[in-house]
Amino acid sequence: MAQQLRVLELFAGIGGCAAAIGGKAEVVSAVDSDQEAISVYRHNFANATIDQPVESLTTKWFRDCAADVWWMSPPVLPYVHAGLRREIDDARAKGLLHILKQIENVKPRYIAMECVPAFDKSLARQLLLETLAESDYEWQETQLCPTELGIPNQRRRYYLVASRDAVQAWKPLNEALQFPLSATLDETTADDLVIAPELLAMHRGVMHVVDANDSCSVSSCFTSDYGRSVNKTGSYLLTAGRVRHFAPTEMLRQLGFPPSFSLPEGTSRPVGWRLVGSSLSIPAVRYILDALPGLMTRRSRVVSAAAKKV
Repeated sequence: MAQQLRVLELFAGIGGCAAAIGGKAEVVSAVDSDQEAISVYRHNFANATIDQPVESLTTKWFRDCAADVWWMSPPVLPYVHAGLRREIDDARAKGLLHILKQIENVKPRYIAMECVPAFDKSLARQLLLETLAESDYEWQETQLCPTELGIPNQRRRYYLVASRDAVQAWKPLNEALQFPLSATLDETTADDLVIAPELLAMHRGVMHVVDANDSCSVSSCFTSDYGRSVNKTGSYLLTAGRVRHFAPTEMLRQLGFPPSFSLPEGTSRPVGWRLVGSSLSIPAVRYILDALPGLMTRRSRVVSAAAKKV
């Protein structure tokens, strides 16, 4: 039996990459400086974790990890309007720039990453591709939305996989709906998820509302600002004649997290919204990582636990 690949999770968040990999590889370490995110990670996974900035890690540390795969999902604010699009001049881009230097120094076998679509036009991407070319990598890029995999949640992202030997072509997309959005809903929900009528009247024009009874409903992309702003931060649900927020547990299912995944007891709803809104689409990550030989089992269809109750 072939030895499992060793994976290093950089900007690990709550563990979207670990959840996607499951038992298909060994996660040697997960790194994130967000204390609340890393607490959720530790609650769900036994992997080693480091709660400090990626840019603080030395070349020796990266070498000692001896990871075959470096996965990264760097901060998105340097590349989006809300973050003023300062790109590499943004302090939050330091971690990615540091990793580019470590790629030159260590040259791991595989690299994979996820970021917002705007990264595709960024100077940071140009520097990344220059680094890969100078270090003799081959790579492939794409933009992918979970709806293209039959998942009823929009979350278009830029993805890249790179290898010092070979990568497999991504398999054909299967857009047939895997399950209805209603299958991700909690059996019971708290009344305080409901939007007050006066707030609904004020903001209804900018809110994306989906109908629980519509089998074709697709939720829009959740962000870390869900619950704080109603404009382009995620969908709201029309059910039983009322409009309400989605609960963090429902968001986790829409992102494809397995039923075993949970937020620690006592996690406040605003923290849950922020952390889940910052995470990954598990089916999309599985699809992307399937290009790395030896990491994922080639699948004829997307396998998602999103329709199961957490």
